[in-house]
Amino acid sequence: MQLYEFVQSERSFYESQTIPLVSGDEFSQYQLIRAINFTRRNKYMDDAATDDIIGDFPYDNISKYRIRLEARSTDFDIKHIEIEPVDSSQEARVSAMIASKALQKELRDMDFGRFLNVYADTRPEYGAFLCKYVDDKFHKVPFENVITDMTDILSSPIIEKHYYTPSQLKKQGWDNVDVAIETALQKKKDKDIKRGANDEAETVGRFIEVLEVTGEVSVAMLKEARDEDWEAEDEMEYVLARIIFAPLGKDEKGVDQGVVFFAEEISEDEYPYFLDVRHPLVGRAIGEGIPEELAEHQRWHNFYKTEEARAVAIGGKIVFYTDDGNVVDSIYAEGIEHGTILQVGEGNTFGQLNMMPNSVPMYQNIRSEWQDSADKNTSSFDAVIGEESKSGTPFRSQYLQNIAGTSQFEREREDMGFFIGDLITKRVLKRALEKAAKADKIDSIFNRQELDIINRTQLEKATLNDIVEKTLGGEAVNPEQVDLIRQSIKQRQGDFGTRRTITDIAEFIKKAGDKVIVHTTDEQRSKAVLFESLSNALMLFGENDPARMALRDRVLDHMGVSYEELAMYANQAVQAATPQQGVSNKPLQTEQLQAEESLAANIQQ
Repeated sequence: MQLYEFVQSERSFYESQTIPLVSGDEFSQYQLIRAINFTRRNKYMDDAATDDIIGDFPYDNISKYRIRLEARSTDFDIKHIEIEPVDSSQEARVSAMIASKALQKELRDMDFGRFLNVYADTRPEYGAFLCKYVDDKFHKVPFENVITDMTDILSSPIIEKHYYTPSQLKKQGWDNVDVAIETALQKKKDKDIKRGANDEAETVGRFIEVLEVTGEVSVAMLKEARDEDWEAEDEMEYVLARIIFAPLGKDEKGVDQGVVFFAEEISEDEYPYFLDVRHPLVGRAIGEGIPEELAEHQRWHNFYKTEEARAVAIGGKIVFYTDDGNVVDSIYAEGIEHGTILQVGEGNTFGQLNMMPNSVPMYQNIRSEWQDSADKNTSSFDAVIGEESKSGTPFRSQYLQNIAGTSQFEREREDMGFFIGDLITKRVLKRALEKAAKADKIDSIFNRQELDIINRTQLEKATLNDIVEKTLGGEAVNPEQVDLIRQSIKQRQGDFGTRRTITDIAEFIKKAGDKVIVHTTDEQRSKAVLFESLSNALMLFGENDPARMALRDRVLDHMGVSYEELAMYANQAVQAATPQQGVSNKPLQTEQLQAEESLAANIQQ
């Protein structure tokens, strides 16, 4: 069958061949992924990395903590994802805010935050991230489990390997599953009978390998997989399809065999794979990850580490020398105790030989130079990784070093933000808005700016409803009463707190924009940077300046002090400012009045 021959040919080429790059190098994606996995496990790919002096060569992984550093510095949260208003109108802003909350709720329901963590961990290690949208969720696709075009992954069929137990395979709901299970179990039984007690198993437990082919294939291949007749011209026509089958090896004539479970044509919107590339390189599909970027650094770092270990192993031997022939070959042979005095003939010498080579400090200096080079390549400076600064280092200097060191990660976050926005726009946004519109309500926690928009929008609506109700009841409402109604509603709004349930949102959802924006800069990631900025800004404004009050509220928000907590401790503050019985203290009364006014202002806001 064309399908089996195609897959076997692609697998053979992927695992054994290389492609030429513009630079003149030969590239194998299979070997690169294999090398990265060896690096993660602190292993050499060369089996000869051992000798009789130190045994297995040391492997000091210099990329692992740098991968974690970039993952931590570029990690995203769901709160960074919002929908941009279509224009600057109040209605557009409210629609975008409500739609953003609906989208964030959907992302939480689909566990998108965990997916973002996996994305941030994988990208700097492999230089690329391949994911798949299945069952209304995004999943990481391990590069170890795919066979792809090494030049352009998404332009050619992707062959993905899955492994199922018989029970898992039956739950998939595919056709011909029983045939595959029976064949696989019989095949395993035959191998187990032939295998000796000391032989290695040739199968992976009870798992059955299933291959999924997704991409543009010939119409002939798709029809043959569906057990349909096809014409010669079908071999020259291509369609986007998804085919799932289990390979069953070769028959007696050496022809590849298998059983097809699923074979259907799919649309562009149903194509499940997405790819993000870090530091793209011309001529190949995946970019450059940190292990590959530091491959030369790792090689020389391990070389000097090995030479240092070998020198210490040799130099660490305790060896004595003497020109007296009466001294035995080994002072340990006779059980010499500590403090024993050895006598040698007159004019002869006896001493300990210093075997520590002078090259050891030189090796350490060279490794330090390679370490500095790796730090510059990956922005992993001491101020960034959290190393304790030297005594006497000014805070401002440390702050500036942190800013400079993390600037490269901001660029990475920007690139990642484009990819995340693309995922959500193409697969999540429409479904999230439809679900929110159907529910016609949203329950969420809002910040000060969002609450201000909500309160002002709801205030006018509630005020108008009260006026209409009073007017229909025969009561004339004058402007003073309108102000009292508005103030009463504002007071009630302040009692609701930061968590609100908003109803009647269907109309707002319909008017929401369709552009997802991902905030790629987040001052909250560095509290030192955040509070340094806020502290400097506070000094620019006077005590009662509205800008200073806004900055004060921003500080309280980031410190986690809510308005509900302020209200809880307000009475204590008032009591502390109240003068004791029989004592007249006008300054304290003034402080009490200021505390009450400040509390009232906070609650109303």
